[in-house]
Amino acid sequence: MTEYGPGPQERISTGVPGLDTVLHGGFLRGRTYMLMGLPGAGKTILANQTCFHHIRQGHGVLYVTLLAESHTDLISNLEPLSFFDASRVGQTATYVSAFNVLEQGGLDALLALIRKEIKARDASLLVLDGLVAAEEMAPSPQALKKFIHNLQVVTGMLGCTTLILTTGGGKGLRAEHTMVDGLIVLRQRTLGARMLRELDVRKFRGSAHLLGWHSFDITSDGLVVYPRLESLPREDIAYTPSGHTRCAFGIAGLDAMLLGGILSGSTTLLYGPPGSGKTLLGVSFLAQGARQGERGHHFAFYDSPERMRVQARGVGLDLDPLIERGNLGVSYHPPLENVLDKLGAQLLSLIRERGVRRLFLDGYDGLQKASAQRGRVTRFLAALVNECRQRDVTLIYTAETSAAFGPELKFPLQGLSLVAENILFLRSVELRSQLRRFICAMKVRNSGYDHSFRELLIGEKGLAVGDIIEDGQQLLTGQARVPTHRGQ
Repeated sequence: MTEYGPGPQERISTGVPGLDTVLHGGFLRGRTYMLMGLPGAGKTILANQTCFHHIRQGHGVLYVTLLAESHTDLISNLEPLSFFDASRVGQTATYVSAFNVLEQGGLDALLALIRKEIKARDASLLVLDGLVAAEEMAPSPQALKKFIHNLQVVTGMLGCTTLILTTGGGKGLRAEHTMVDGLIVLRQRTLGARMLRELDVRKFRGSAHLLGWHSFDITSDGLVVYPRLESLPREDIAYTPSGHTRCAFGIAGLDAMLLGGILSGSTTLLYGPPGSGKTLLGVSFLAQGARQGERGHHFAFYDSPERMRVQARGVGLDLDPLIERGNLGVSYHPPLENVLDKLGAQLLSLIRERGVRRLFLDGYDGLQKASAQRGRVTRFLAALVNECRQRDVTLIYTAETSAAFGPELKFPLQGLSLVAENILFLRSVELRSQLRRFICAMKVRNSGYDHSFRELLIGEKGLAVGDIIEDGQQLLTGQARVPTHRGQ
């Protein structure tokens, strides 16, 4: 801090999880920012969450309201939130109602009050809640612009960061966009019966930031922002690729087909209809890595941890010891009203913070249901795949075919080469009056592999990949034929 204002690029953290990431570190000290959104969008919670985080850092806060809402009601609404500390109110957190001052003395009197209170309270963060009231009291649009300009000059000289809250509503937009240092828009929108909350940094003078709309939740801890996975910059990490290390499934016949397993750091799609064995293959892959000391995680959409354990025990696979040792983790995300970027934040946490080396995402349809934008899941997966490659995390995910039987085979997403270096296809066929499962490798990048169709056997003693199904043709269609003569 210099004698005349803030030092260059000095930041203050918002205390809102994910928002500092969007803002590349937080607000610039001494600058003026506007939070705009309709009532209920989350502006007041965001501003107060930032205030109490600022207080915990040892600084003073001034919160000025221009609305008719009493401070008693405001504080009552904040009390259930974990960040709120009532003991700081009246001490390092000062709430001032300035509506009467504005009504009686106009914008000049309001500015004089703010200047006096900032100095008296030694505040380094100011919140002005209710700019709409100032707009309505301003004698002209030019007077409002002058007030915003003078407010910026005063707070800038005092090194006080300012947050101005407004509903917008079409009034004062020119001043908001051209005069303040940053504009953050919060909105709620409906998608069918769902309500989505999103945040967009329209302007952030003097600093880079993450562009586009980012999802957020309002929880008992306040706002949590989930930056879009595709927008996140790649972290600089000291990582040396492992080369051509093979990651086995622990299923002898399958590992033989893959010449020892899939390459570490690669991405594999398990593609097939329900009941074809995709989940059991993925869990077997995790269990094999856990036995070797590699941390794995099952990111499930349809099977709870308890159900998954029961299914695994049904094929002779006891996961409990691996889970108890911490080598295997399980998380369950029912595909109800998930937010895609929240799922992305959880996946990144597993990779970056928990050091997962084998990740099983079960399945693709859960991501589609969580996405509010058609076609976005491919880009989301591409970003996840790049993160995994960078950190040598081996990713497997499942996707279901549109039909269990039939000649048509249609992949669930476009741009498959971006998000699947390997494709293992599973299917059930009727052959000689029996329903039989088979597995084949449709694609394995940068490696040789067995191109044959082999039977997948699932029994009480485990999974096994058997012999080549030599007595069937057209297996990929799900409508197998038996040749009249051997070799036809």
